[in-house]
Amino acid sequence: MARSLAQPVRMVWALCLAIGTCTHVATLIYGWNDRVPLASVIFWNSLTVLDPLAAVLLFLRPRLGVVLTLAIMVSDVGHNIWAIAAFDAMVWPVAAQALFLIFVLATAPLIWRDAPVQKA
Repeated sequence: MARSLAQPVRMVWALCLAIGTCTHVATLIYGWNDRVPLASVIFWNSLTVLDPLAAVLLFLRPRLGVVLTLAIMVSDVGHNIWAIAAFDAMVWPVAAQALFLIFVLATAPLIWRDAPVQKA
């Protein structure tokens, strides 16, 4: 049974990463608030590439996709919690990201176990 759930879970992860990608693309188009530090702009802009890369890797190299998604979500949620305090960032998107992070943490072992071991 666990094996059959891995594919739909990867699809949910990929969908959420695609939503994140759209958010970052929109921010690139509409620009940043002048108060946002350059390091934050660089970090958030990097997610424009990293989010879709992780989504693709979830299907091509699932274990690598799991590692990249975990790294993205832990760093993004941590950074965005800081951003709320530092320059009054919106709270609800970070709350949604935190819920997704919890889902990722809870379901990562399912995808990991289901993934074939890749040879270097």
